[in-house]
Amino acid sequence: MADDNKRWFEKNAPKMAEGWWSFYNAVEGETVLDKKTKALIAVSVAVHGRCPHCTESRIKKALALGISKQEISEAIMETALLSSGTEIFWAKDVYDKYLG
Repeated sequence: MADDNKRWFEKNAPKMAEGWWSFYNAVEGETVLDKKTKALIAVSVAVHGRCPHCTESRIKKALALGISKQEISEAIMETALLSSGTEIFWAKDVYDKYLG
């Protein structure tokens, strides 16, 4: 890859970048999980991480795999449910101590 086409991390940390791409390709490749499951997990993680670029990219990829808008929407709602539950219960001891 020409140096102009390399991403910042490929230019500045080439060994780590190579390792990351190997990891990426292994995870995105053929594994026990099917592509649909992986795509819905990826959408959920992107949403939970609040990354607009990642969310858009992963929704587009899921749609391209033939995953329905309803399935994607339900995965997002499941993510929202678990994320909100985390906010409510993650510091239960502190909440109970000061608010309970």
